[in-house]
Amino acid sequence: MARVTIYTDPRLSRRAFLATTSGTLAGAAACGLVSQAEASKRRPQRGGTLRFATRADAAGLDPHRNTMYLVSHPLAATTQGLLDLDLQSEPVPGIAAEWDIAPDLLTYTFKLRQGVLFHNGREVDAEAVKWNFERIQDPKIGHPATRSALGNLKETQVVDKYTVRCVLQEPSAAFLADVVYYPCNLMAPDSAEQADMQPIGCGPFKLVKWERNNITEMVRFENYFETDAEGNSLPYLDGIIGRPKKEDQVRLTSLRAGEVDLIDNMAETDAADFSQKYAGKFQSWEIPTLATSFIVFNVEKGPFTDKQLRLAAAHAIDHEAIQQAVFYGRGETARGFYAPASPWFAAGAKAWPEYDPDKAKSLLRKAKAVGAEVIVQVSTGYPYLQHTAELIQAMWSEIGFKVAVHLHETTVLNQKRRDRDFHAESTSASYRWDPDGWFSRQILSSAPANKINGSGFKNEKADKLIAEARQTADKKKRLELYAAIDSIVNDELPILYIHHLTALQAGAMNLKGYQPAISGPFSTRGGGIRTAWLA
Repeated sequence: MARVTIYTDPRLSRRAFLATTSGTLAGAAACGLVSQAEASKRRPQRGGTLRFATRADAAGLDPHRNTMYLVSHPLAATTQGLLDLDLQSEPVPGIAAEWDIAPDLLTYTFKLRQGVLFHNGREVDAEAVKWNFERIQDPKIGHPATRSALGNLKETQVVDKYTVRCVLQEPSAAFLADVVYYPCNLMAPDSAEQADMQPIGCGPFKLVKWERNNITEMVRFENYFETDAEGNSLPYLDGIIGRPKKEDQVRLTSLRAGEVDLIDNMAETDAADFSQKYAGKFQSWEIPTLATSFIVFNVEKGPFTDKQLRLAAAHAIDHEAIQQAVFYGRGETARGFYAPASPWFAAGAKAWPEYDPDKAKSLLRKAKAVGAEVIVQVSTGYPYLQHTAELIQAMWSEIGFKVAVHLHETTVLNQKRRDRDFHAESTSASYRWDPDGWFSRQILSSAPANKINGSGFKNEKADKLIAEARQTADKKKRLELYAAIDSIVNDELPILYIHHLTALQAGAMNLKGYQPAISGPFSTRGGGIRTAWLA
């Protein structure tokens, strides 16, 4: 086997520790800038309960039947998995300290840390990992998103107590991303019967009380395995009280009123000048690559089966106007799935058609499609998607389409997708730890998400490149392949990339040591709530 060993020391690196705490103040003290006594007061302190307001909450407690979204669900603080995430949203050691990858990319062998415990005291061993993966794969239990992450897993083998081997159906260089704690978190095997009432995880915090969309009360797990650079156990906080508040203004008002210490996001209108407006009163953290918004064209049914009409539609879209009007100048126009801030940003992809309304009108006339009716569907749950759809309606109407925007609740929207009863959709997708999680599920011809919920795009060359990238271990080569795939996407236009969504988290001035990952996770190795403390 080709051995791939990632650092096994459960402590944070000194650099990470300094970046996520006030260690730099201690360095300043050594240079005489502040007193040692003052610096020591600003070192991490144990205790305190963080009050955290989020946009959303989990639908239920069972971590396999439900997703614990690690950006906006407080319950994610109770979870951990075979692999963890770092501040760059890259997979790193979690319960597994190191791993071996076979040259054929069909077998991954993970060495587990010894002594890692679930919240009920049971050890997290190879048998526990096997039980979790098989439960997730059970169609009667596993949430579709979680189950799909392990869709390529053929068999989970127990080699010995602390070694687990994953045998894949097809070669994949992306499997490490599939076993990160979101969505594949681990629960105690002997707690299945109580999972809907009191799940037993192995994350940095354990659950005390949960009332959906009201409160999530958690306390520090005293036996969590991770430590800081000086060997002190993490997390520092005694507890977290999650307060899901769907409305942006309600969350922000709660922060300003001192009712909460941290919020996971705010409206773009407020984020645009928050840092300047509240300098010295609140602190903020920019999330540069939360998700990507795009337009899906139905290429199987309706007007956009004609590529010339897709080209006309693309030329009619003023991306800069959307960035300013919808996102208040925040974030970046998307020319591929990944933003420049991501380690997976693939430079060199061919751009989509540039904004040229005159050319759009010409294409429409040549196709004899002036006045063609177009229905753009959009979810009722996301104002920015609705606003994007409304702007696109105006832009497409300007060149000669007859456009209607239809808003639907999730259930209706999903049925419309399955019935292929739409022409275009304003939508978005959250960040993926590995590009295969996007291209193999949304662009690949045979992918259920593409065939059932997406554009219905079929392209033999793109399929071959996606397969090649999945079976290529070299990251540089994979990036080149993904740039080539995005070039095909931007040329054929099954979708049109619109914008890289950002988020602005904000908190009280006494919240120290907190740093979310670039895609928004609030619980990461060497950051987030694990290194946060209250002064």
